[in-house]
Amino acid sequence: MPPSPDALGAGRETSHDDGAAPTRCWLFFLPGAFTPVCTAELGWVDALAERLAPAGVGLRVVSCDSAAVLRKVADETGIRTPLLSDFWPHGAAARAVGEFNETTGRARRSSVLVDSSGRVLARVRAGAGEERRLEEHLG
Repeated sequence: MPPSPDALGAGRETSHDDGAAPTRCWLFFLPGAFTPVCTAELGWVDALAERLAPAGVGLRVVSCDSAAVLRKVADETGIRTPLLSDFWPHGAAARAVGEFNETTGRARRSSVLVDSSGRVLARVRAGAGEERRLEEHLG
């Protein structure tokens, strides 16, 4: 069963939510936090989180990178959306929702919307070298 939003820290208050635990949460998987496409996507995740929050939808960025790498990403980009490490056990969260690429050892460039019980409600995927779009996560 996929992890629930609460298990992934979705109730954790950030500067763009009201502190209430969301009823749904997008798990925004990154293959590698410092890759060009992932860096481009990180440029708009705070805006997405702000647009989702009024509807009770959370957003958490998940990467197989270590927590130290993700801290550096947060420090360098100023991103406020929580960055969660899926480093160990390697890729466990991505595997739980069917988004781990066994060939590359990284998560697919995908987003998975889960409800409070961890049930998958929707997916957004992008091909290799392609960027997801903010609008694909709304509605």
